[in-house]
Amino acid sequence: MTPARLALFALLATLAAAGEPAKVEIAGTHADETFRREARGALRLAWPVFCELAGVDPAQDKPYVVNVYRDREEYLKADRDLNGGRFANNGGFFSIGDGKAHLLLAPRTEEAYTRRVPLTERMRGLLVHEASHMFWRRHVAWYEGAPQWALEGVAELCAEREAAGRSSDHLYFSAGLRTLRRAAETGRLIPLEDLLVADLASQPDAFQRDLFYRESWALVRWLASTQPETWKALTADFSTVGDHRDSAVRGRTFFRKRVGDPRAVQAAWLEWIRSLPCGPWETKFGDWRLDGQELEGTAYPGTGSAIFHSQELTGDATVSSEVWVQDLASGQADILLGGWDDRARNFVKVAFVKTGIVALLVLKEEVWTRVAMAQAPTPPVSPETWTRIAVEIRGRRVLASAGDTVVLEHELDDDDVRLDGRWGFGNFDSSVRFRNWKVETP
Repeated sequence: MTPARLALFALLATLAAAGEPAKVEIAGTHADETFRREARGALRLAWPVFCELAGVDPAQDKPYVVNVYRDREEYLKADRDLNGGRFANNGGFFSIGDGKAHLLLAPRTEEAYTRRVPLTERMRGLLVHEASHMFWRRHVAWYEGAPQWALEGVAELCAEREAAGRSSDHLYFSAGLRTLRRAAETGRLIPLEDLLVADLASQPDAFQRDLFYRESWALVRWLASTQPETWKALTADFSTVGDHRDSAVRGRTFFRKRVGDPRAVQAAWLEWIRSLPCGPWETKFGDWRLDGQELEGTAYPGTGSAIFHSQELTGDATVSSEVWVQDLASGQADILLGGWDDRARNFVKVAFVKTGIVALLVLKEEVWTRVAMAQAPTPPVSPETWTRIAVEIRGRRVLASAGDTVVLEHELDDDDVRLDGRWGFGNFDSSVRFRNWKVETP
């Protein structure tokens, strides 16, 4: 039996063991039926995860309602009405007031631009995260009195487990591990003793907010996987808290009692984080998903997306891939080369545009500059057709090809511009798919 069939049978067995999932209603104004179908499928796959991690198997359950909005203003209005605008920057929330989840998921939904809205890794994770809040609040007694790190960490763990059931190389959590490790290396990590009493779920600073969710996930997963009896005792303590306003301070007391002084255990926790396996991809901008051996990236209106592989190039090399550009107004597929981390933001991008333009752009000191451009007589990348593109580095010379034709050649005379470092893909104002990528070195 093939590995794929074994995985399918295991999934079906898990679904049967966990019972029939409750009905999920995808409501709101997001009308893309393919997206809605994928969203319902994601929550059906997440149901056994909810039951297993919570230790409950509801025989009957009322429907779970997830409102997915087409436009940002619709989401913002729901947030203002239900939360006073607290989650304006989050893109999603679960409302205790109406018992529903409210999400703004699609980067773009205008019919003039796209006929397909992919359910990316970030979107899917957010969907499962918020739905899990509904499940746990209904069925788990300790959830009401738990501190915020436990609430968000459990929701993130549900999303991670659902993703791991589909792929061992899920983008969202690989990027999260890299974020945590870099934050630890640079001294930006939220100290464990502060995390225990913090509530940064609606923090305006995107980096701090993201770090809070990532650290909360890491703390819950560490406790649940390496100290299950301690985690069980800790959650039993949470169930004794009657007023959620006391949950942070009480929760820190419980943590000291069951786990230890947070300053004393932080080193072991960080060592565990460093030991976790991490996938090779890291999303920087936009939304991406990895479906088998196909990457798909979607950019928000008027912006670009970028994803990098952890492999680094140190000399002459060729990066190539087949691309499929949707027939959008600004359809564009990019190959990226260079450095992007907390210390360096300097790379080159070769953009293949469906109008026939091929451009070499350089990001240096936070500013994009177009240093070379060619106009092909026929578009090198036709919309909705798989085309192989490549970027070759020969010393300081950059050659861009589409099919078997070199469509741009330029020698960079600025020695400060890096041509080594990581490689990756991107797009602008588009939805682009990449497959059969290859890196060749002499």
